Amino acid sequence: MIYLDNNATTKPFPEVVDVMTQFMTSRFWNASSAYGQLDGLEEVVESAKAAIRTLIGAAPDDEVVFTSGATESNTWAVAEGARRASGCGWILTSAIEHPSVGEAFDSLQEQGVDVRLLQVTRDGVFDLDELEAIVDSNLRFASLMFAHNETGVIQPLREATSLIRERAPECLIHTDATQAIGKIPISFAEELGEVDLISFSGHKFHGPKGIGGLVICNGAQLKPLIRGGGQQNNLRSGTLNIPAIGGLSVAASKTSRLLKANQDTVVRTVRDYFEQRISCLFPKACILGSQAKRLPNTSFFGIPGSDADDLVHILAGEGMIVSTGSSCSANSIEPSRTALLMKYEYKEASTLLRFSASYENTIDEVDVLVNKLYELSSREHKLAL
Repeated sequence: MIYLDNNATTKPFPEVVDVMTQFMTSRFWNASSAYGQLDGLEEVVESAKAAIRTLIGAAPDDEVVFTSGATESNTWAVAEGARRASGCGWILTSAIEHPSVGEAFDSLQEQGVDVRLLQVTRDGVFDLDELEAIVDSNLRFASLMFAHNETGVIQPLREATSLIRERAPECLIHTDATQAIGKIPISFAEELGEVDLISFSGHKFHGPKGIGGLVICNGAQLKPLIRGGGQQNNLRSGTLNIPAIGGLSVAASKTSRLLKANQDTVVRTVRDYFEQRISCLFPKACILGSQAKRLPNTSFFGIPGSDADDLVHILAGEGMIVSTGSSCSANSIEPSRTALLMKYEYKEASTLLRFSASYENTIDEVDVLVNKLYELSSREHKLAL
C-alpha cells in the first residue's frame, strides 16, 4: 500500500506502539492510585507535557491538559469563548475552520451569540484587510486555525493575532494547530506569542489516536469542561489514559528530533516532485494555495475532467490512498467548501484530491501514483490534458 493521506492520520512510530504495549500489559495501573504513583506514572505524564512544550516551543510554565483529541480541545476552547462573550461582545472565527470549530460557532450563532466570520483570499489565506476593518475592543474570543487541513496553507497567525491583541487586549485567542504541529518547526515566540489556547492531536504526528490536548498559555484561566475526580489540576477530570500519553510522549520527542534534523525539507522535496510531475502531465491541473506559504507535505490539486470521488475509490483499489476535499452525506457528495470560498467553480472543486505525505514516503511512490493517474486519464476518464 502507498499511503498518502497523512493529514487524515499518520501511522504510529514503532516506538510508540512498543511503549503503549508496555503500559497496557505491565504498567496498567491507574495513575491516580497509590501504586501508580509508586510506579512513577506521574513522571510519565510530566515527561509527555515537556515533550509537547518542546515540539511547539512553549514555555515551561504553559499548562498542557490532555484530552481525547483536538475536537474535544476545540470544543472546550469555544465553550470558554462563548462564556466570555455572554451578554456582551462578539466572537470571531474564519470561514474555513475545521468542523469541530465551525459547527460549534454555528451552534452559538443559533443561540443568539454575535458570531462574525473572517473570509479568505483566492490563495486560501486569511483576509487581513477584512480583519483590520472588523476587529474592535468588543471582541471577546477569536479562534483562527494555524494551517488548513485540505490546502495546507499556513495562515498569517502572527499578524492576525497581533492585530487582535492591539485592538482587543482582553480577547481570548485560540488556534487549532492540529495540522501544523509535527509538520513544521514552530517558533512559539514569533508565531504564537499572542495565542492563549492551542489545540493538537497526537495521531497527526505519528502518535496514537484518542489523545491530544489543549495548551494553555499566557496565564489564561479556563472553566473545566469535564468535572469529576479533579485530575489534571481540576481542569479535565477522568482517569488518565497512560498508554496513549506515553505513546504521545514518544511521538512528540521523535518528531522534534526529525524536525531538528530538517526532515521536513525531505518531505517538501517529495511533495514538490509530485506537483512538478502533475503539472507536466496535466498542464491544466490546478493546485490550490500554491502561491501561499504551505505545509511541506500537502498538495490539494485537481485534474480537469476528473471526478475526485471516483478517483479516490479507483486508486484505493490499486492500493494507493489519497483523499478528496468532499464531505459525504446520505444523499449527496459535496465538493470542498474551502475551495468554493476561495472562488473556485463547483466543477473545479469537484475534481480536487488531497495528497499529504509523511517522513516515510518516497519519490518512487510518487512515480507510481502519478503514472497511475496518467493511465486512468488516458484509458477510462478521458481527462483534459
